[in-house]
Amino acid sequence: MTLGASWRTTPDVRMDVIDDIGQLVGRTPMLRLGKLFADAPATVLGKLELTNPMSVKDRPVKHIIEAALGRGDIAPGTELVEASSGNTAIAIAMYGAAHGFPVKIFMSELVSVERIKILNTFGASVVLTPGAEHTKGARARAMAYCESRGGASHFVNQHSNPDNSAAHYATTGPEIWQQTDGGLHTMIVGLGTSGTVEGLSRYLKEQNPDVRIVGFEPASSPVYSGGDMGKHRLIGIGPGFVTDNFERARDRVDEIVLVPDDAAFEMTRRLARSEGVMAGVTSGASLWVAEQLMQRPEYAGATIVSIICDSGERYLSVDGLFPADDVTMWADEDAQEPAAATA
Repeated sequence: MTLGASWRTTPDVRMDVIDDIGQLVGRTPMLRLGKLFADAPATVLGKLELTNPMSVKDRPVKHIIEAALGRGDIAPGTELVEASSGNTAIAIAMYGAAHGFPVKIFMSELVSVERIKILNTFGASVVLTPGAEHTKGARARAMAYCESRGGASHFVNQHSNPDNSAAHYATTGPEIWQQTDGGLHTMIVGLGTSGTVEGLSRYLKEQNPDVRIVGFEPASSPVYSGGDMGKHRLIGIGPGFVTDNFERARDRVDEIVLVPDDAAFEMTRRLARSEGVMAGVTSGASLWVAEQLMQRPEYAGATIVSIICDSGERYLSVDGLFPADDVTMWADEDAQEPAAATA
């Protein structure tokens, strides 16, 4: 396959002087993962959404807020409320800080402490909900809170809001199509709010109906596959219920792969060690799916795209993910005198 101009020239390094952090959202590069998948029968490209100010969720949040402002649903000063496992919450908090919106986030108590600290740093308040309920429980409480406020708070509603997927239809999809010169075989997408899979599947299949859309979710909580909600450690996907976004995309999802937690953790570490890219666990899960697909004969010579959603720095406290296993303490007795000079 002949790759697009973005592979032959220096990527946009965004050296403009800007007036708003939202101007940095989108136009993200791709990385050919030839070191991670050396001698692979297929080409795997990572869409580096971690080069957005915060994550891939900056795209839909920007679109949702701008659309709500345009309709008059909100105005500066309106409290924005959402249930989120992390990245959407962080994007809302970032935009809230930049544009004068107070933000309240409801989230599972199982999220990493880095997420809570980032939210508080942007000025958002956080309400933790029972971990066993995943985002499903957080969402029910966020909706109840907004109802009690009598219109003083606006529920962003990422799991059902069509403006979520519209952002990916308008921006992420066209970028991927251009960057692969229309040679995309398979798009791998995590199933969280499912706004990404809704928008990408619609755009990409309009370009070529044969493009395969492969979703993935936690093996221990396979709700999108028709199973029961269970405990899992793949922060960012597996909300514990089937979203309206997914229902609108269901017929365009060709396959759903179940990802074990430990497999996603291991692939996340492999990505860091081989490509120098420190990403979150859903990125590792996506690349593990790519590795499984490449074992099929029909993937010989295919181009697969995975989304590298966010930075691994907000997962440092996740037990068992990133090691601190090669550290020693300096001891004076270990020091050696320098060799004596000779004439």
